[in-house]
Amino acid sequence: MNRNFLKHFAIIGSGTIMNMFLGLINAPIITRMVDPEEYGQLSIFNMYANIGVMVLCLGLDQALVRYYYEQDTIEYKRSLLFRCIQLPVLMSMLASGFVIVTSATGMIAFEFPTTIMIFLCIFVITQIIYRFSVLVVRLEYKSGVYSMANVMNKIMYMVIAIPAVLLIRGHYLLLLVIATVGAECFCMIYTIAVQKETWNFYRQDRSVCSFKQDELLKYAYPYIFSMGITTLFQAIDKMSLNMHCTYAEVGIYASAMTFVNLSALVQRTFNTLWTPMAVEHYTKDPEDTSFHQKGNQMITIVMFFIGITLILLKDVFALLLGSKYRISAYIFPCLMFNPIMYTISETTVGGLIFKKKSKLQVVVALGACITNIIGNAILVPVFGGQGAAISTGFSYIVFFSLRTFLANKYYYVDFKLKKFYLLTLIVAIYALYNTFIAFNMGSIIGYLICVALLAALYREHVRWGFAYLWDTFGKMLPWKK
Repeated sequence: MNRNFLKHFAIIGSGTIMNMFLGLINAPIITRMVDPEEYGQLSIFNMYANIGVMVLCLGLDQALVRYYYEQDTIEYKRSLLFRCIQLPVLMSMLASGFVIVTSATGMIAFEFPTTIMIFLCIFVITQIIYRFSVLVVRLEYKSGVYSMANVMNKIMYMVIAIPAVLLIRGHYLLLLVIATVGAECFCMIYTIAVQKETWNFYRQDRSVCSFKQDELLKYAYPYIFSMGITTLFQAIDKMSLNMHCTYAEVGIYASAMTFVNLSALVQRTFNTLWTPMAVEHYTKDPEDTSFHQKGNQMITIVMFFIGITLILLKDVFALLLGSKYRISAYIFPCLMFNPIMYTISETTVGGLIFKKKSKLQVVVALGACITNIIGNAILVPVFGGQGAAISTGFSYIVFFSLRTFLANKYYYVDFKLKKFYLLTLIVAIYALYNTFIAFNMGSIIGYLICVALLAALYREHVRWGFAYLWDTFGKMLPWKK
C-alpha cells in the first residue's frame, strides 16, 4: 500500500476522529431527550430514504466510478457526470410527486403523515445529488473536502436538532427529520460549490464523452437490483423489529447502531479512498495483485481491532445513552460484523468491478438478503433486538464470502482466507458471549485472546504498520528533536 494512500487516509482520518467525538456528544444528548419510540421512527425514516436512494440512483453512481478515469480532461468528466446524474434526479422527482400526491389525497396510507413524507421526498432527492457530488470529491482525491463535509454534516445536525428539541418540547420526530434534511442540504451545496467547474453543465461538450447513456445503463442496471437488494438486506433487521416488536425496540436497536457507526466512520474513510484508487491501480497495472493483498491485510487488522475493542466497551457506551437505552449493550456486539465485513470485502470484490461483472453483485446481495430474512424470521420473535443483531452479523459474513469467492474467480488475489476465517470464528464466539453476558472477567480474557490471535496471524503487517507509524510520527517526539 503506497504512502499516498496513507496520506489521504490520515487526512480523512482526522475528520473521522472529529466525527466520532461529535457522535459521542450528540447521541447521548438526543437519546436522553427523545423517547425510544421517536428515535425508532427516525431510524425507519432514514431506512426508507436509503432504500429510495439506492433504487433511484439506477446504479449510475457506480458507472461514474468505473468510467471516471478513462479520460483526464474536465470536459470529459463534466459530460460523464451529467449523463450519470440526469436520469436519477428526474426519476426521483417523478417518484416524489407521486408519493406527495397520493399521501396528501389519502389514496395510499403511508406509515408517516404527509408532512414527514414531503421531507422524505426532499431528503431522497438531496441525498441522490449529494451522493454524486461526494463521489466527484472522492474521485478527485480531495480528502480534506470530503472530511470537512462529513464534519459539517454532524455539526449542522447538532446545531439544528439540539436547540429545537430543547426549546420546542414536542414533535420530536419532525424536529429530528428537519435537522437531518437541513444538514444534508448544507453539505450538498458545499461539495457542489467546491467542484463547481465539474458541475457547470452549461459548459459541457457532450461529444467528448464517448459513452452513451444506454451504454452506461447497460453497465449500471445490475446495480439497481444488487444495491436495492443490499439496502433491503441492511434494512431487514429494522423491518423485522418493526413487524414483531415496537418502535421502542427499533429505537433501542438504532441507538446500538449509533455506536457501531463509530467504526463505520472508519469504514467510510477507507472506502472513500480505496475503490477509486484500486480501480486506478488496476487500470495502470492489472498484473500487480500485491497492492490489493496488502490493502486487505492492513484493513483486516484495523477493523477487527476496532471491532473487538468496541465490543469490550459496550457497557460504557450503553451508559452514555441513558437508562431507557441500556439494553442496547446486548445488541451491539454482533452488529460489529456489519462494518468489519463490509469494509474488508471492499478490498476483495475488485474482480467483479475490474472485469465489469456487475450482474454478479445481484447474486451477492440476494444471497446475503435471503440469509438475513431467514435469520430474522427465526431469531427476532425469540430474542428481539439481540436476534436481529445475530442474524445481521452472520449475514455480513455470508456477504463477505460471496463477494470474495465470486471476485476471485475473475481476478485472483491470495487473501490468506484460512487465517481470516479462523479469526472471524473466534471473534464471533466473543461477540455471542457478550450478547448474552454482562461485562465480567470473561469479557477481558476473551478480548486479550482475540487481540493476541490478531497480532499472531498478521504479525508481518502489524510490524510494518508500527514501523510506518514510527517513521511518520516518531520524529515528532521531543527527544527526537
